[in-house]
Amino acid sequence: MLHNDHIGRLALPKGNYRITILSSGRPSCAQASALFTRFLEDWDGKLPGGWRVSARTSSFVRSRGVGFHVSRAGRGGGGEGSERGGGGRHPLGGRFCPGTFRVLHNDRIGPLRLRKGRYWIVLLQRRGLGCAQASRLFARFLEDFNGNLPAPWVLEPQTASFRRSANGAGFRVKPAR
Repeated sequence: MLHNDHIGRLALPKGNYRITILSSGRPSCAQASALFTRFLEDWDGKLPGGWRVSARTSSFVRSRGVGFHVSRAGRGGGGEGSERGGGGRHPLGGRFCPGTFRVLHNDRIGPLRLRKGRYWIVLLQRRGLGCAQASRLFARFLEDFNGNLPAPWVLEPQTASFRRSANGAGFRVKPAR
């Protein structure tokens, strides 16, 4: 991970992570990796498909014995407990805008509830929308608490994403904790 992140109450410092499958061997390593990437989009900790996150054990569990644990991989020159890993990228392929956006009070945009505080703005594509424009749009959307965004904008509340259409350019917001 390229930046500090969180999933619900589970805080995840930037760095490389090791995924350990629980006793049943389900999901597979590839599936667990894809799920972990998907769960990073659910900053509120409300996970799909019956999955639950445990901040105490850094685990994701769907049923008894079905799940996986994440732990920070060691650093350094290859001694015990260290791992060399590949780079990382944001789960949606986006890039973080510099600085943060401050939501002044608890607010909502339709079904998306936003607590007072600072938020990262993450561009979902490399082209089509800049950070300044995304920041202005987010401020404008906060003025419309009922969630009726101006056309062609669409809100995806599960990932706190705003897009110009179902698959168009856009951005998402994530609490900066």
